[in-house]
Amino acid sequence: MKIGLLTYYGDLNCGTNLQAYATYMAIKSVYPNDIVEVIPFHGFKPEVRPYKSFNPASIFRDIIRIQKYKKFKYEWLNIKSEDPIIGNVETALRYIASFSFDRIYVGADTLLELDRIATDGLSAYWLKDIKADKILIAASSKNVTYENLSSRQRDEMEHAVRQLKYIGIRDSATTKLLSHFTLPEKIHHVPDPTFTMDIDRDITRQYLEKKRLNIPSKSVFMHLYGSDAWADGLTKYFKSLGYTIVTPRPYKFSDIVLNDMGPLEQLGIYGYFELVITHRFHDCVFCLKNGTPFFVYVKSRKTFMTADNDSKHVSLLKDFGLYPYGFLGCVDDSICIDNISERYHLLIQYFNKEEIKARLRELRQEYFNFLNATL
Repeated sequence: MKIGLLTYYGDLNCGTNLQAYATYMAIKSVYPNDIVEVIPFHGFKPEVRPYKSFNPASIFRDIIRIQKYKKFKYEWLNIKSEDPIIGNVETALRYIASFSFDRIYVGADTLLELDRIATDGLSAYWLKDIKADKILIAASSKNVTYENLSSRQRDEMEHAVRQLKYIGIRDSATTKLLSHFTLPEKIHHVPDPTFTMDIDRDITRQYLEKKRLNIPSKSVFMHLYGSDAWADGLTKYFKSLGYTIVTPRPYKFSDIVLNDMGPLEQLGIYGYFELVITHRFHDCVFCLKNGTPFFVYVKSRKTFMTADNDSKHVSLLKDFGLYPYGFLGCVDDSICIDNISERYHLLIQYFNKEEIKARLRELRQEYFNFLNATL
C-alpha cells in the first residue's frame, strides 16, 4: 500500500517540523511493510527568513539555522524531490492526486484553517474528491467557526467531511466545527503527534558543548514577539531577581540568543530552564515533555481565540490541569504582568511533574490507539 502524509513543514518553526516528523515516524511504525511518504507539497509559502536584526553575528546564526532546517527536511522527513507551492486549489488537488496514494493521512497542525486561501471555498488540505482513504489525524482548523463560513464553504465542507474514513481532531474548537457536519461519535480526539516523540538529550547537549555555552540553572526562556510592549517590564522583573534571559531570537534584553538551533536540538533545550514564557503551542508541549513550567499567551484574540474563548493553547492547558494558571491571556486584551510573581508561585503548585509524566504516557497511547484503529 502507498500511504501519503499531507502535513505542514519546511518553515523555520521547530514545532511544525517536529509534528511532521513525529507523524511520519508514527505512521511508518504501524505500516512497516508499506510505502510511507510525506507529500512534497505546500498550499502556501513556508516562512523562511532571518529574524529582524542588524547584528552580523545574529544574521550568521540565522543562516546556520536555515541550513539546519533544510537538512532536517532532507534527512529526517526524507523529502528529496521538489516540493512546490501551489496556491490554486484545483491545481493542488490534481497534483496530490497524481501520486496515486491508496491512503492519505492529514495532520497535524492547523492545516484545516481557511484564512490562507484567497477564494471562497476550502483549501486543498481538505482533499475534496481525492480518490483515496482519507484520514484526519490530530488535525486542527485553528479559529474557524461554523457561523463565519459562507454558504459555499458549508456545502463544500459537508461534502469533504462525508468522504473522510476517520476523523481525528486535535482540539475542541475543531470538534465543534465538524460537529455541524457529522455525528459526534465519528469525531475522535487525537493528541498532538509530538507527544509520541522521545527526546534525544545528547543532541541538545552536543549543540551546547559545540557552542561552549553553559545555561545557568536560574534561567528563563522567553519566546516573545518583538512588538510586545510589556516585554521590557517582564524581563526587568526577572533580571532584578538574578535570572538569565535566554531567547530563540534576538532581543535587546537577551542575555543568551539561541537562534541557530535545528529542530531536534531545540526539542531538548526546554529542560535547561526554570521557566518558559511563550506564545507557541509546541513550546508548551516540549515544556511538558521536559518537565518545565511555562506561561503561554496569545497575540490576538481575533486570530487565535474562538468566540467562546477557546484555543489550542487553552485546550492543552486544560488537558493537563494547568488552566488558568499557565495562561497569561491575550496581548490585545492588555495582558497584565503586574502579579507575575504570585501567578508563578500558583503555577508551580499545580505543575505536578509526576502527574504530567503519567498524562504524557496516556496521550502517547491515545495517539497510537487511534492510528492502529485506522489500519
